[in-house]
Amino acid sequence: MLVVFLLGCFLYASAQNATVKGTVTDDHNQPLPGVNVKVAGTTNGTTTSVDGKYSISAPSNSSLVFTYIGFVTQTVNVAGKSEINIALQTDQRVLEAVTVTALGIEQKTKTLSYATQNVGGAELEKAKDPNFVNSLAGKAAGLVITKGTGGPGSASRIELRGAKSIGGNSAPLYVIDGIPIGQGAGGTMAGLGDGASIDPLSNLNPDDIESIQVLKGASAAALYGSAAANGALLIVTKKGKAGTTRVDFNSTTTFDTPTGLPVPQTTYGRSDPSADDMWGAKSSGASNAFIKNFFNTGKTYINGVSVSGGSDIAQFYASYSNTKATGIVPNNSLLKHNFTLRGSGKFLNNKLTLDGSVNYIYQKQENPPKAGLTFSPMFGLYQFPTDDDFSKYDKNNYEKWDATRGLYAQNWPYEKNEFSSNQNPYWIAYRNLNERYSSRYISSFKAKYDFAKWISLQARTTLDSYNYRNEADNYATTDPVAQSAQQSINGSYFTGQGYGTHLYSDLLLLINTKVARDFSLEATLGVTDDRTYDYNTDLQSTNGYGLSLANYFSANNFDQTHPLAADEHAYKGITQSALASATIGYKETVFLNVTGRNEWAYTTPNSFFYPSVGLSYVLTNTIGTSNVLSYAKIRASYANVGTAPGQGANNSNPPYSVNNNQPIIGTNPIGQLPYFSGNNIAEVKPERTKTFEIGAQVTLFNNLNIDLAYYDAHTSDQIITISAPSGAGAQNFILNGGEIRNFGFEGTIGYNASFGDLKWTPALNFSHNTNQIRALSPLYVADHYVISSQDNTRLVATWLVRPKDGKYGAFGDYYGRVIDKNPDGSIKVDNNGIPVLTPADDPRYVGNPNPKFLAGFNNSFRYKNINLSFLVDSRFGGQTFSMTETWLDYKGISQRTADARNAGGVVVNGKKVDAQAYYTAISGGADGAAVPQYTYSATNVRLRELALGYTFPLVGKTLKNLNVSLTGHNLFFFYKKSPYDPEQAISTATNTMGIDGFGVPATRSFGFSIRTTL
Repeated sequence: MLVVFLLGCFLYASAQNATVKGTVTDDHNQPLPGVNVKVAGTTNGTTTSVDGKYSISAPSNSSLVFTYIGFVTQTVNVAGKSEINIALQTDQRVLEAVTVTALGIEQKTKTLSYATQNVGGAELEKAKDPNFVNSLAGKAAGLVITKGTGGPGSASRIELRGAKSIGGNSAPLYVIDGIPIGQGAGGTMAGLGDGASIDPLSNLNPDDIESIQVLKGASAAALYGSAAANGALLIVTKKGKAGTTRVDFNSTTTFDTPTGLPVPQTTYGRSDPSADDMWGAKSSGASNAFIKNFFNTGKTYINGVSVSGGSDIAQFYASYSNTKATGIVPNNSLLKHNFTLRGSGKFLNNKLTLDGSVNYIYQKQENPPKAGLTFSPMFGLYQFPTDDDFSKYDKNNYEKWDATRGLYAQNWPYEKNEFSSNQNPYWIAYRNLNERYSSRYISSFKAKYDFAKWISLQARTTLDSYNYRNEADNYATTDPVAQSAQQSINGSYFTGQGYGTHLYSDLLLLINTKVARDFSLEATLGVTDDRTYDYNTDLQSTNGYGLSLANYFSANNFDQTHPLAADEHAYKGITQSALASATIGYKETVFLNVTGRNEWAYTTPNSFFYPSVGLSYVLTNTIGTSNVLSYAKIRASYANVGTAPGQGANNSNPPYSVNNNQPIIGTNPIGQLPYFSGNNIAEVKPERTKTFEIGAQVTLFNNLNIDLAYYDAHTSDQIITISAPSGAGAQNFILNGGEIRNFGFEGTIGYNASFGDLKWTPALNFSHNTNQIRALSPLYVADHYVISSQDNTRLVATWLVRPKDGKYGAFGDYYGRVIDKNPDGSIKVDNNGIPVLTPADDPRYVGNPNPKFLAGFNNSFRYKNINLSFLVDSRFGGQTFSMTETWLDYKGISQRTADARNAGGVVVNGKKVDAQAYYTAISGGADGAAVPQYTYSATNVRLRELALGYTFPLVGKTLKNLNVSLTGHNLFFFYKKSPYDPEQAISTATNTMGIDGFGVPATRSFGFSIRTTL
């Protein structure tokens, strides 16, 4: 049915009227790009190009309406003319703007009682990334982006106004055209180097995006319920416009090179020819060039085309995009195809509006690199002794023939079988393989019927379906520390596949009317139904056995002595709600906003209610405007929203897993149960976030726009797990126990300047957030709650500390060992004068990775046909912790260990001690180091983006507005103290933020793009 509708829109759109062309200028005879040109009384419209030109299909007896923000609207009769040129006059009044809000409802911006920010689709195209989410960095106040760790296309972490959930997800909700599609990366726990993953947003086509509205607080997103407790990103996609059929083409090519690489010392060599350290005597001829030579120049090619057009009745939009990328790590690649088809139209005398779309996304990732101590090619690369010849183990020599076994074995002399896995980096790239395939279909349909101008009924449904397959092949002689001794003999194999659906539907009654001369009402009544299903199964060789035949990666490769383990899971969830919202306006000056949502979630036995209330006051409607003050509005809001418990949280009798290694009726304790005491089982309630927000919006001199906000959010009933007592039948209890507070301020300042032919549009956004752990459950008897231990990272532990004496810890606080001190402040030493570290079971506070202040300064210049834009992005405060540096010290590879030897040792308490003994001690043997010695300031100021282009208005008779641009991303730092990019992290999980551990290095990108219209 949807396909028939889309085809019908295309056929309707083919009916064309006479074409009217012309140029729109301002009152200084300068061309105006982006002017809306519309046939009066219809939905047929277009916009002017960069040189002010337009072309539209219109009946000879119709009228054209020209509208542009900041200019007086003009209506001109066509009267059979084929060319109409017009000059718009500047409007000194501040025209009303419209903002897309929750559920895709458009509201007048002046009525909003909360902070929101719009990022135009053009911002995503300036310096394209395979994951367009990375292009949002520095462009919205309070928005923190952490790039994925798995190479091109990997999922990134998004966080708004700080982390809020201890055991859940702190990522915002993603919404496409009013329909929620899920949350992204942002959970608490993850292993070291979790590689690449896919979230609902990362594989979308940025060319299909018209704009992104950032709903920052709970008040803004309250109508979405529990899924949007952390805010929401509303993606508005492109659709066809009535007028001449338009074909847009764009092509982007970028080249990536690694930055912030370690520089090993070349003064001293190995202590022994077979040793993997560099604590030996001085050497000559050493070189560290192999590190830079290992990495490729990453290449990304993104090509897309779109076709749009339509008639007064129906419009269509179709697009295709192709992304091919190779990462800087050898043998890592990404292939992605995006297809989109959308149709819309008005029928039954414009009372019925239909809108439908189909998206198909195919993505293939090959060998996304990992970070951490196992399966990271950087681990062996960075620790390779510089006095050895790396060419003996390079791309052409990473394996050698083993005649005895009749196979190629890993060629690497430094497998020491420590608690880490030191392998040939090329072996990891070419013989520890990982392939991930995914296909995704997003189909949506909307029908809206206008009973009258003031009331309408809207029904929508979206089906997001996906399937995926993953395979991992580890060849024989892979380091046993990375898997197991048995798996190392013949190799290991994993294959997994799954599919799932997310079906969302809602029915909304929309009201927009005057209820009296001075009062207006915008109201929504509705119900929603949200259903998810996921099924997955996998098959893998077991740790104790490995494969039967070496390097034969198949489900058939097993026998009685080499069994394969099978696993199967199916999940189903249903969440339903009833909602209402109302905005009551008085004299278009004061607006009261009220929302309420009652939600029934499948993970909790009782429904829960989310209310919000807000007030907006347009001050200038009372005090008037002046030559200085053009517009002023103040606002305040309060919301109480929540996050539903995770799957199975309230299941007091969960099923046992069914696999080869555990019987259906097991004897081992169940992993976790809701907390109970005696016969009383406690209900795990939703987390609650109560947010208060105040703000102001001011426009000065008609061109200077300022928006400021202060917020205070308390998230209580945090869902955590604690160890269950012996005999409870479970290993852990789930309970509500904790409160987190996030409060701070944020703002944006924008300006539109014109100096003759030179146009300058600067935009500054900034934010500050303070995070506090306000309470921990009394059922948790310890004085701190462990999110992750030092064993997880070999460096730091993540704790939530119970408040004491009015002092509060923060989410993300790290604890670790430090150099111990004597009562007099001197360093505590052993008999050899070597520093002594505090006990491993007594970690001390060492820092927090979260920034204290964020600022982004975005600039756009246009001089005639030349355009220049750049973004300066800044993060102030926070710390970053380097596991990489601890290993380089432990092995004597870092330059500082060479400097210490050159100086005759390290001074401790006024006396020099042996350099090797000193660095072995403070590095903890790379297992429990003195963390402050490997802690760096995360403050940095960088040139995030740069684009310089030229637009050719007309090339021949075919190409219009041909724009050629040179682009750059992450070009250089104005300020940085850490030896690597401080935004690097082992993974995008909360418990590993700020930890550098042999991850893929950051990249600097250069490229060019071409955009044109046919």
